[in-house]
Amino acid sequence: MEFATPEEQGKRSIIESEGWRIEYAVWTSENLPKKDVPVVVAFHGFARPLEDLHSAHLAWPFPHVMVSIHLPHHGGSTPIPGSGEDDRIIEPGVFNRILDLIIRREVQNAKDRTLLGYSIGGRIGLALAADRPKSWQHAVFLAPDGLKQSPFYAITVHTQLGRWAWFWMDRNEKRVWKWSDALLKWGLISKHLHGFVYFHSSSHAMRMMVWRGWRTHRGCWPSHRAIAAALERIPRTSFVFGEYDKIIPTRNASRLRRMTQRSPHISFQTVRSGHNMLKTETMETVVRCIFGS
Repeated sequence: MEFATPEEQGKRSIIESEGWRIEYAVWTSENLPKKDVPVVVAFHGFARPLEDLHSAHLAWPFPHVMVSIHLPHHGGSTPIPGSGEDDRIIEPGVFNRILDLIIRREVQNAKDRTLLGYSIGGRIGLALAADRPKSWQHAVFLAPDGLKQSPFYAITVHTQLGRWAWFWMDRNEKRVWKWSDALLKWGLISKHLHGFVYFHSSSHAMRMMVWRGWRTHRGCWPSHRAIAAALERIPRTSFVFGEYDKIIPTRNASRLRRMTQRSPHISFQTVRSGHNMLKTETMETVVRCIFGS
């Protein structure tokens, strides 16, 4: 499903491998070195376009090539027709191999790789790091999903009851909206959750995109133990959370912070922001937070 307007879309490319068609964009800094080119591989948030990461490219403090990846079921990233079920899992190992192909195609003399993931893109990044930590010299996770799984998500994507309930809601969206309005009126859900329900159930196409997207990425949810072990093998890791984020609050990282508290190369920081950390002014603050002024 496309989330960028024609005016927002830049030049994109497609690569096909292992049953997947993955869309991506490449942005190159000025004054790029002729050899040992730094590469930043970036993943956007759910129901957002890959162009969101352009603010990170502009704010990045050293010359680099950024490869911004469209997650499956976003933009042109889909299973190759006839290759299997639309909602099948994309394995982290498969995703890492596809990234290798993209980098070999697009970046001559690539060397150090930075992994950059925002929101659900952060969860995908955690899974890729856990699968192959030695591929990355620096990992940056901005308000990453994947540190706490909601019961609703677990039931929806992993059980037959969840499947039945989701497709029932797809057929009865007006009832869902009516209940959501009532729960908001009674103070049982927040305005944010109320808006989330309306946005992600706004059309049949959106509801099916949410279903396929959640299902496809269900294999990208490593355990805390796997994450902590992987981060010990990455030279530097930076977590940044929004102080006012109601979607991915800072407390989600409490367990991982305790598990890695003796590792000085792993940092946890906050900025004065809500969940949207990719706005230009916020991204500039995030970059200063990570790299210093």
